Amino acid sequence: EAREVLRRELGVRDLNSLFEKLSDEPVASASIGQVYRGTLRDSQKDVAVKVQRPGILGEIALDLYVLRLLTPIQTKLQNAVNRQPTTQEDIDTAVSLVDEWGRGFVAETDYRLEARNTIQFEEAMRKRKLDAVCAPAVVEELVRDKVLVTEWVEGTRLDRDASSDVPRLCGVAINAYLTMLLDTGVLHCDPH
Repeated sequence: EAREVLRRELGVRDLNSLFEKLSDEPVASASIGQVYRGTLRDSQKDVAVKVQRPGILGEIALDLYVLRLLTPIQTKLQNAVNRQPTTQEDIDTAVSLVDEWGRGFVAETDYRLEARNTIQFEEAMRKRKLDAVCAPAVVEELVRDKVLVTEWVEGTRLDRDASSDVPRLCGVAINAYLTMLLDTGVLHCDPH
C-alpha cells in the first residue's frame, strides 16, 4: 500500500525513477504513517521517506466524532465520581478541549506543514546558535500531502546510549526546549 501511495503522490509509475534503493519494510512506524529508508537516484543521498497510512484521516475523523459524542457523558461521570455538579459550562469546556486537540491531531496529517515547520525549526536553531540541535534537511521537491522526504540522520537514543556525553546532550535538549517555549513560541514535540 505504501508504494502505491508513493507512486500516486509523487506522480511516477516506477519508484526506481526517483529512488536507487527503498526499503521493503518500514524502519519506523507511528499512528499516522510509516518511514522507509531510501537512496535518491539523482544525488545518491540517503533519505527517510515518510508515507501517510491510507485512510488515516477518515479514521481520525471517526475517532474524533465518537470522542466528541462521549465527552459530555465522561464529564458528567467524572464530576459525579468527584461529587461535583456538572454545568453546561463544564461540558462546553470539555468539548472545546476535544475540538482543539482534534485540530492539532488533524494538523499532524499535513506533511506539507510538517516540512515547513521542520525548515523553520532548523532556521530558528541556527539563528540562535544552537548548532548541536538539528533537523533533517527536507527534500522539498518530494514533499506532498501524504509524503515527506528528508535526509537520513543516524543517531542513538539517549536513553540507550552509554556515552559519557549523555548529560551534556540532555542539557542541550533542555536548552532547546526552553528556547522553543520562551523564545520562538513554537514547540517541536517529536525530537529524535
